[in-house]
Amino acid sequence: MLRDFKEAAVLDWETGLVWEQSPENSKSNPTFVQNWHNAQASCNFRTVGGRKGWRLPTIQELASLVDPTQSSPALPRGHPFSNVHSSPYWSATTNTIDSSFAWDLDLDSGNVFNLGKTAVIHVWCVRGGQGSIFSDSVI
Repeated sequence: MLRDFKEAAVLDWETGLVWEQSPENSKSNPTFVQNWHNAQASCNFRTVGGRKGWRLPTIQELASLVDPTQSSPALPRGHPFSNVHSSPYWSATTNTIDSSFAWDLDLDSGNVFNLGKTAVIHVWCVRGGQGSIFSDSVI
């Protein structure tokens, strides 16, 4: 967990992404399920660990968390996250054939699916990505 983020975020050393330690930390929506458009806005407006700059992850970024040998949730043993549901989570990635659909990741199985953007599922925000530079001071 990152001290600079009041231990509310986790740095993935493999990808350089910073993830919410608990994707379910919204007091106004304890189960934090939303349609795709609201999920996008929710991440854009979030403050986690006193920091802004959050966004919905791409399907590739979300899938990078998966350990295919695990299920319910399909995360590595000993992962540092809490309140992760074995359920689908939105990605920011829109289906290129039908833009009314977006890709989601089912954390029960670790499989990728396509859902209509009006569906209501879980949200897990991320920060960083290409161009991010981390120093020793953030850990």
